[in-house]
Formats: sequence, C-alpha cells, structure tokens
Amino acid sequence: MKIVQTKINSNHSHSILKVDSLHMGQYLVFDIYIQRNSDYIIIIEKGTILSQALFTKLEHQEKLFILKEDIYKKTLTCKSLQDYTLNNQKSISLNLTILSSINKKIFTKYLNSKEDIIEIECVKSLVKSIIFLVQANPNFLKEIIPYFENKHELSTHSLNVTIYSLSLGRLIKLTNSELLQLGIASLLHDLGLKKVDEKLLERDEKLTIEEMQSIQKHPLYSTQIIKQNLIFDPYIINAITHHHENHDGTGYPDSLEAREISTFASIISIADVFDALTNNRPSREAYKSFEALKIMMQDVSMTHKFKHDYLQLFLKLF
Repeated sequence: MKIVQTKINSNHSHSILKVDSLHMGQYLVFDIYIQRNSDYIIIIEKGTILSQALFTKLEHQEKLFILKEDIYKKTLTCKSLQDYTLNNQKSISLNLTILSSINKKIFTKYLNSKEDIIEIECVKSLVKSIIFLVQANPNFLKEIIPYFENKHELSTHSLNVTIYSLSLGRLIKLTNSELLQLGIASLLHDLGLKKVDEKLLERDEKLTIEEMQSIQKHPLYSTQIIKQNLIFDPYIINAITHHHENHDGTGYPDSLEAREISTFASIISIADVFDALTNNRPSREAYKSFEALKIMMQDVSMTHKFKHDYLQLFLKLF
C-alpha cells in the first residue's frame, strides 16, 4: 500500500508511538502519523502490512504518533478484535489467525479456571466478528476451510463449529440478534467436556454403556456452566442442551424428535458432526468435506439424524 501524506486537523489528540512497539509483518488497524510544524500527517494508513521497507522508514523518523483513541488497537485483544476484522477482510488466513488467537485466549482461561469462568464479553466480540466476516463475504466458509487446523481439541472444534453454524445461519436468513445467540451457543456448546474423563474422549476401542452415558452428560454440564456464568437466554440454553438430539429421536439427553428440536440445536448438530468427521480421530483419519457430507446425507446410520433442509443448504456453502 502506498504511503499517504494528508494534512490532518491538529486538534486531534495524539500520543507518541514507539517504533519498538511495532514489528515487521504487522497488520495495522490504526494510522501512523508524523508531525510537521503544527500539523499531524498520516505516513502509513491503517490496513497496511508493515514490510521491511516500511518498517525501516519508520525507524528513520524522529517521532511517530497515534491517535489517543486508537491506543487500545496497538495489540490484538477482545476489545480491539472487531477493529482487526473490520479492517482486514481480504486475507482469509490472517482472519483465521486473528479469530483463533482470541478464541484460544477464551478457552485457555476457561480450562485453567477452577470456577469455570468464561469471558462472556470476549465471546460476544468473537461471535460478532465472525458474523461480520460471514455476512461480508458469501464465500467466507469456502475460502477459510483450507486454513482450518486438523486438530481435535475443544478450542479449535468450538471455533470451527461456530464458523460453520453462522455460515448456515446466514443462509437460513437468521436476524443479527439470532445469529449472535446461535454463535454464542455454538462457541460454548461443548464446555461440559471439561467435566468428562479425557481418557474416555480419546479412547480408541468401544466404550461401555456406563462410559458412553458419562460422555453423554456433557451437554447438561455445558448448560450448568453457562448458567454459572449468568447466561440465562432460553434459546442459547436450549441449543446447548440439545445439540446432540437427532431428528429420528435417537439423540440425547432427552430423545427429542424432529418437531421438538429447535432451529439453533438443528444447526449446531450439523456443524458439530461435520467438524468431527473432517478432523482426525483416534480411530480414523479425517474425511474430506464432500465425503463427510455424503456420509451425513446417505449413510443409514446418519441420514435420519439431521434436518435435511438445513443439510441441503449447508452443502451449498462448499
């Protein structure tokens, strides 16, 4: 990107920006200024990635400045996340890196918390950022999937399921408030796995009935945890509690049938199973996207589990 030199109203409040707070390759979500007499001039625009040449140019400036109101944007945090996604729509790989960084922060804090604390405002910021990206680019899911990590762990799975769910939610034409509810439920749907013996989750051989029942308690654990964190939205609670219900009545914990399963739970169910199939597991290697969708739509063990109207829409995303 070209370097811009535009006179800016000097009444703006500026702060000194130390060059050692920047790094080569950094994606800027704020303008960088220099001072000329009584004017502040933009020397590098937000939206620029700092190349070696630009970074060297900054090092040779006597002083650099940033708007005081932009100081919080210097680092990627929950507060600045939406600025990063708003100003970076073109680099899909960078989008995923940004989202994954905040997502990992949320889940690391949760998994290390004895009180099962969730940073709810951070969760909302992450979900809103994904909603923005999904709505801004109809091909967002298709373009970002190649950059997904083949890594079966809670944080990665939860982020993937959220991106899948919100992409499908957009096609179903959910409102922004509904997408926010769906996104929160998607990101937090498996929190209860923290309460399940990890050895059971990784076991290769067939589980006993008691062991399977232990795993199947995790949606109820997830619901308890979000209530502890003061999330009482009935639509979010319902979606989390019932994301393992099947349309043929064979799911858990309540053996609900098609007409009893909510829209959000039906969406998350599809996203959850699809992500499980497209990631390596102890007993098998990952399926390709279309292989996974074929299994979900045609395999006798799965075909009656999902709302097929939604499954057909989900297919259109690829």
